[in-house]
Amino acid sequence: MFKPNHLITYKGYYYFYIRIPSDLKHLFPCTFIKKSLKTKIETEAREQVIPIEHKVSKCFRLIRSGLLAEDQVASVVSELLPYKMKGKKQVAFKLSDIIRRYITCNEKTWAPKTKLENEGSFKLILDIMGDVNLETITKQVVLDFRNTLITLPPNMYKLYSGRTIKQILAMDGITPMSTTSANKHLTRLSSLLKYAVQEGRMRANYAESMQVQDKRRSDEVRKAYSLEDIKKVVEHLPLQKDYPERYWVPVLGMFTGMRLDEICQLHVEDVHEHGGIWSININDHGDKKLKNTASRRIIPIHPTVLSLGFIGYVEALKAQSCQRLWNNLHRRDADGYGSAFGKWFQRFNREYVTTDKAKVFHSFRHTVADTLKQAGVQEVVIAEILGHANDSMTMSRYGKRYQPKVLLEALMHLDYGVEIKRFNH
Repeated sequence: MFKPNHLITYKGYYYFYIRIPSDLKHLFPCTFIKKSLKTKIETEAREQVIPIEHKVSKCFRLIRSGLLAEDQVASVVSELLPYKMKGKKQVAFKLSDIIRRYITCNEKTWAPKTKLENEGSFKLILDIMGDVNLETITKQVVLDFRNTLITLPPNMYKLYSGRTIKQILAMDGITPMSTTSANKHLTRLSSLLKYAVQEGRMRANYAESMQVQDKRRSDEVRKAYSLEDIKKVVEHLPLQKDYPERYWVPVLGMFTGMRLDEICQLHVEDVHEHGGIWSININDHGDKKLKNTASRRIIPIHPTVLSLGFIGYVEALKAQSCQRLWNNLHRRDADGYGSAFGKWFQRFNREYVTTDKAKVFHSFRHTVADTLKQAGVQEVVIAEILGHANDSMTMSRYGKRYQPKVLLEALMHLDYGVEIKRFNH
């Protein structure tokens, strides 16, 4: 015999009982609907519950259709509620509430730096939007947030500590944050609102696809160093025995294309012979971190770097039982070993090399990539040198890593036509 899905008994009486679906919870002041059928006879209960089930199912479909205005949705919801709950409103859920829940749900999987970046974005979102009820966040609210965001300066809390958003917006001569930075904040807002939808607190993620269009080509976001820039770097390389990293890190950058963090976290044991070729093993052993799995690689050391005495420097550290290549650099949980050096290089770069803000330490990486590309080196080889993910399924899944000899042949194209002063340790 047919038995309705939502028929329960309590103290001998039959009831209709159904839980509110998760995607509709934010519309109801309760987590379930329970209605007494006022009978202890099962056959009577079955007859009564069937039309109720059909009605509730129909209402749920109607609400989900998106065809109803807000007041119509409220009317349908009220129609389903027991008399004692009609007119009762759900406790308002604020933006700060969903932020706390989102952080608690995800912080165990975040790196310390990721957590700090997310918390920074959420503070900015709260300061711009205010601690509003989630139900008041509409597409227009998100558009207004975006329009305000793109007019604010970078490092706002550091540069204008103690000032409100309104005060900062009223200031003259403010340079807005980059499109990249604005889009990072918008992406985090979108992730937050997506979570709110999944939790049944919002109907839609109004921040989805709200990123600001960046009209620059990808190669214009960060520029490569020109040969003239490289000459200026080389001319002003410091030869300070107490700060060997200030000489060697830029040299390695221009001849390997390694990321700043990858160079700054190197251990002495990461420099060794591989197949008879001196190489650098880039890995995430110990407290080292890599951007992705493709970043694990072995890069041959360019003959120019060898001729400058790099192996002698490494061997001297090994003789002193040093673990790391750069003893002046210390790890921070938020951003690894590269932070302090990055700040020093930024000052060095602006004073001696260029005032172009698109040219930074990462520009060495672009210079290496562009030089190899112009020399006709295959893109898969360049990708392996730089530690980029290989989009070719055949090569990435079945192909083995290139031998150091092949990579060294490619790196030999890095000839900047400059004479570099030797560092005497």
